[in-house]
Parts: sequence; structure tokens; C-alpha cells
Amino acid sequence: MIPLRFIIALALAGLPLTAAFAQDGADIVVQSDTRLRYEFADVAGQPEDGEALTLRVRSSVEINPVRGLSLLAEGEAIASILPDRLNGFVTGGTRPGITDEETIELNRLQVEFAPSERLGVTLGRQRIALDDERFIGIVDFRQNQQTYDAITASVLGPADLSIRAGYIWRVNRILGGEQPDGVFDSDSFYINAALPTAIGQFSAYHYNFDLDDRVNAPIRSQTTGGAFRGRAFPGDFGLFYEAGYARQESGGASPDYARVALAVERGEIAISAQYELLGSDDGVAFQTPLATLHKFQGAADLFLVTPPDGIEDFELRTEWRIGSLGLLRGTSLALQYNAFSPAEGPGRYGDEWGAELGTTVASTRFSIAAAHYKADTFAEDTTRVWLTAARKF
Repeated sequence: MIPLRFIIALALAGLPLTAAFAQDGADIVVQSDTRLRYEFADVAGQPEDGEALTLRVRSSVEINPVRGLSLLAEGEAIASILPDRLNGFVTGGTRPGITDEETIELNRLQVEFAPSERLGVTLGRQRIALDDERFIGIVDFRQNQQTYDAITASVLGPADLSIRAGYIWRVNRILGGEQPDGVFDSDSFYINAALPTAIGQFSAYHYNFDLDDRVNAPIRSQTTGGAFRGRAFPGDFGLFYEAGYARQESGGASPDYARVALAVERGEIAISAQYELLGSDDGVAFQTPLATLHKFQGAADLFLVTPPDGIEDFELRTEWRIGSLGLLRGTSLALQYNAFSPAEGPGRYGDEWGAELGTTVASTRFSIAAAHYKADTFAEDTTRVWLTAARKF
């Protein structure tokens, strides 16, 4: 177990450094953030509940020796405050898994060269978050971020056409490098292009994944697709809309992906509806192994791997941002419902309800969130609850 006093010392040590360098306007910038989280999990059929109370500290140092060049190093440490209840990998499966393992690791170590606002190249261990992170993301919900050993480039061309491309040779997953499947050896590349227009943004992408870990079968897939995102403001409303489609080639199969979403905002209230399809072809389902999966298909994380028959997800969400009510300023309340069905074949997988309440006090974000999945034909009834306090310095 990582000594808790060591983690707390790291958190406190970052405070004066951040303030001093920022005030001096120096070419060295030190930043830190901390997050304390309690997570509870109850899964029908498991003899015990899961609990974890973890503290994460992340600190970075960025040096800009000359214009257009930056060097960045970032460390991350996660400590368990309830060591006998930290589960998932520790207890051998008697409790629901909570994938926030203790670790001290190098989260980022990168060199970035940006000779102009229209060109940038980054080499080393870095974050990669494309679009809404449906295909490549950093999984920031978990205590341990997902980072990439890669070389990436971004170019801003004529008509503000933006192109991002990269080659990835290692994926540092949220499970941690000490777990057998905590690292993907990779021979993967991607290209993502976006063009803004008067009616919205058009994007196109190609992701070629070649991933191996020490436990599971290799992941080989090529995904090509595109999306359109736009917004309008008729009257007092804000209207946001999105549509996307992709096809994936994997193991001789060609499953499809599609999404249609619509959101309406008025004042501090937002209501959205979404349909998402991860299809199946001859028992091979559309997979997104590098996505920030917690953002999709419910917060209880029952569908981190798409079932062989694929999945259809109908989602309704409403959010109230309480921005002008005195002490409640900065508070938000969100409610969400998801209905899951197989993409191929009859029946339903199950339904999920979720809620989150958050507020900011003295630059610290406090939140409580819960999700309850009611199983029909897939998995078991599952309830998860999160209590979180987070602060950046």
C-alpha cells in the first residue's frame, strides 16, 4: 500500500509552487490537482458489496525554454484509504470491481514543438482526446488517466480545416502498469479531420487499431466514419444536433456504428435525446477499446465491451444548471435514463437510471452521483454510488 501521508504531502507540496511560478510569469509552470472519491457498488449475485475510498494526486512541471518549444513531465499517485476494501483485482472476485488501483506512475512525459498556431507536433507520453472521446479518450472519470506513448501532429489549414494525426506504440490504461492487462502494446495510427461551416462542423476519421496485452486476445480493427454537429438559436432556445456513421472492419466482419442526438436548451435547463447503435456482423460487434467509455451507455459501466449481438441505446437526459440562486450558484443537477437492447435479435438487455448533483465551494468541486441498472437479459442488477471532492491548483 502507498503510504497515505506520502500522498497528502505531495498534494500540499504543490500549492506554494503553483502560486509562486504563476505569479512570477516565469517560463516554468507547475500545476497540481487532487481528487478524493468514495465509490460503492452493489451487484446482484455477488456475496459482498464493493467499496473504495481513494485519493489521487497529479502534479506537472512544464518548461518553455524557447518560443514554440515546451517540455512537460507529470506524475500521478493513487492511494487507498480503505485497503481491506479496495477490490476488483485484490479480492479475487467476491466483490464488484472498482478499478482505481494504488499506483505511483509517470502520467505524461512529452516534448511539444509548435512553431506557429497552425502546426504542432508532440512526442512522448501524452493525452489524446479526439472529438467527444467515443473512439480515443483519456478516461478522466477514473482516478488513473489513460495516456498514450505516441507521436501526434495537428495542422490548421485553409478555411480552418483542422487535421489531427498520430502513431501510438503504447497505451497506458486505467488499470495501471502492474496489472497484466494494464498496458496495450500498440502499432496503431489515426487521422481525424474537421471542417467548420456556416451550418455546422463536418468531420471524418480513420482509426487503425492494433493492440495487444498479456491476457486477452489481440484487438485488430479499422474504423472509418464521419459526423456532423451543429447548433442554432431559434427564439429563446438553443438547439444542438448531431449525426454520425462509421463502419468497422474486424476479423472479416463489418459491423456498423450510428448516432443521432438532439438537445434543446433554454436558460439553465437542457434536455437531450440520443440514439446510438453499435452493430454486430456474424457475432462480431463494433468495439471502441480506447474510448472514454464511462461517458456512453450509462454510468454503471455494464457495456465496456460491446456484447456479441451489438447494442442499441436510447438515452434521455435533463440537466439544470442553477447559476443565479445565491448560495446555490455553481450547482447542477442531472437526470438520465437509458434503455438497452441488442442490435441483432429480439428482447432487451436492461434499463438504467442515473443522477448527479454537483456544486463548487471555495474552488473545490463536490458531487454525488448514482446509477442503477435493472437487468432483463444481460448482466445483473447493479447499483453504483460516487462521492467526489476535486480541486485544481
